[in-house]
Amino acid sequence: MAVPSNQRQDRMNPRTATAPCNPPTNGARYRLEAFLIYGRAWLQPAVFIGAYAGFYWAYLQIPDEVLGELYHRGFGVFCADLINWLAPVEKVAALQNRLVSAHANLEIVRGCDGAGALFLMVSAILAFPSTFTRKLTGLCAGVLLMYLLNILRLGGLYFVTALHRDWFPVIHTYLAPTLIIAVGCLYFAWWASGPERKLVEPS
Repeated sequence: MAVPSNQRQDRMNPRTATAPCNPPTNGARYRLEAFLIYGRAWLQPAVFIGAYAGFYWAYLQIPDEVLGELYHRGFGVFCADLINWLAPVEKVAALQNRLVSAHANLEIVRGCDGAGALFLMVSAILAFPSTFTRKLTGLCAGVLLMYLLNILRLGGLYFVTALHRDWFPVIHTYLAPTLIIAVGCLYFAWWASGPERKLVEPS
């Protein structure tokens, strides 16, 4: 039986023979790929929990004196102006971390500044897979939203203290925080469901 010349050459020179494309399985590479695939399911929760814990830990390290000054300049002055604009007869003054008038004396302390709801929203945006620009935009708008909500909350708590002091514990402890967290969750859901620009590779 005649054998073609090319087959005779392949038999004589094994280096030119075609080997099957079945490389041996690399155990380390397989484990790395499996980790990347299944580890992604834990990445977002891990980033969320880590970011929230980090923010809260840093928040607890701030001295009360520094927070008091921040509350005065960041919340008290604006709340007093808002209340006096809505009800000039109140004549509210911002004294350190307090809103003081003839009808009420509202103190702004650690934990009553909306920080918890802010940290939840910021951590959720950081953990969500998106572009850097979109995350930055969502963070800036979200922080501004939470700040304005907290200004309104403090102003509302002042009027509750001045007009219906017995309502203060329920509104301050349950209703107001729940409302702010709910608005933060709605904002995050709206931001996360928005369109995301995708880079188009040149053809």
